[in-house]
Amino acid sequence: MAQKVGISRGSWSDYEKGRSEPTASVLKKIRDYFEINIDDLFSKDLERLGFSEKKQVPESKERLKVLAITVNEQQKQNIELIPVKAIAGYAQSFSDLHFIKELPRFALPKLQEGTYRAFEIQGNSMPPIQEGAIVIGRYVEHIRDLRDNKRYVIISKDEGLCFKRVFKSSNKCLILMSDNPEFAPFKVLMEAVLEAWEMVACIEYGDKPLDSNAFLMQKMNHIEQKINQMMDTQNKS
Repeated sequence: MAQKVGISRGSWSDYEKGRSEPTASVLKKIRDYFEINIDDLFSKDLERLGFSEKKQVPESKERLKVLAITVNEQQKQNIELIPVKAIAGYAQSFSDLHFIKELPRFALPKLQEGTYRAFEIQGNSMPPIQEGAIVIGRYVEHIRDLRDNKRYVIISKDEGLCFKRVFKSSNKCLILMSDNPEFAPFKVLMEAVLEAWEMVACIEYGDKPLDSNAFLMQKMNHIEQKINQMMDTQNKS
């Protein structure tokens, strides 16, 4: 933070410990960094409101967007839930801290270090995950970190929010594929990807039995055939 506002670490430490007060110019830089009203710095307890800094990722042509997050009273990152009714808004306002702080949020134990978000799934394109399930995703900072044949929630400029299996293409595209062969795969330009969240867990409701291993084994050959066909077509063109 000291670097972000152009002061020494000692000066920032003095602010935190109450030994000194920031100047007007420093307050303006803090306001701009957190994208909040400067009056809130004086009149509100921002920690109680759940405000947090925007998580910065290293500068790179491949980096995804700056991520808005919230924290709980223990200064731990929340898992924000994007329900179906908020999906359209999230695709437009994912970097808006004021939008993010209005989302439902919760915590889960035993998650590895990282930033997580939860998405309510629509449709039946990714069985055995059923419509209405909650997919927990871990934030992916770089496109290069996406792994073939893994499931991701992808937010892109053209497609909005979608939950698919991802394969990298050689022409700076991602191939997004459903586990349900009734849905055709499609391409998304890497430069159009705004956020990517790797699925790490799933919360489902109801008592319908799921035979996920049998279903996936049955469909994997079909997926591989489709990928090979798309790659062949791409190489020829």
